[in-house]
Amino acid sequence: MPDRFGPRGVVAVVIPVQNSNMQPEYELMRPEGISHQMYRFDISDHGKVPEAVLRVVPDTLLCWPDVIIGGNSLEMRDWSDAQQVAYRAAFEERANGVPVVLATDATVAALKTIGAKRVGVLSPMSSEHSKGAKNYYEAQGFEMPHDTSLMVRKSEDIINMTADDAIAAFERIDMDDVDTLLHIGGALGIVSHIEAIETRFGKPLVSVNAATYWYALRKIGVNDPMPGFGQLLAHTDVAE
Repeated sequence: MPDRFGPRGVVAVVIPVQNSNMQPEYELMRPEGISHQMYRFDISDHGKVPEAVLRVVPDTLLCWPDVIIGGNSLEMRDWSDAQQVAYRAAFEERANGVPVVLATDATVAALKTIGAKRVGVLSPMSSEHSKGAKNYYEAQGFEMPHDTSLMVRKSEDIINMTADDAIAAFERIDMDDVDTLLHIGGALGIVSHIEAIETRFGKPLVSVNAATYWYALRKIGVNDPMPGFGQLLAHTDVAE
């Protein structure tokens, strides 16, 4: 519920323990009157990330949030729509009636809102992660002609990747048959570079942390245009 520090809303965000970029990126985008409360989950066992997230969700209720964000990109694996539906239901059950926004759902909503048809996707780790994402978004109705990754071997090292690393990767998927660029994997912090990347490539960029935060704010009725963070955050409405 709104409180003295967040009169327009309290946003609880569940993020991986080592993603030190995500809290400052959310703060960078924060409109006046919104309060952020960060909760972290253990990502040491990559095969059990969904379970680790779900264990933390009940803790977020103690700050009386207006919305709870699950900030990790679960589609960076062999992940089906049925698995996402089941995971969302489990998250919502633990949220006890508080609205929920999951990063994977947010990026889909973002792509629909900007009218994306043919998408090139970048993930920070292996090509397998990018292929998993490609398959997931194709199942959501998007054409995914190109994908790439930064080939970071350890998840804790993603934080050291630079904007130049990301730009070089986007160049590999900036083809004539791509109308939208997509970045998943919240540890790759490029929120402050979205506008510059869009200008460089002449295409909209859906970056997961920006998309997730945008979707969460819209869900609780905070519809401020958010200049400085690319085309998506100028949209006040969501195309579901």
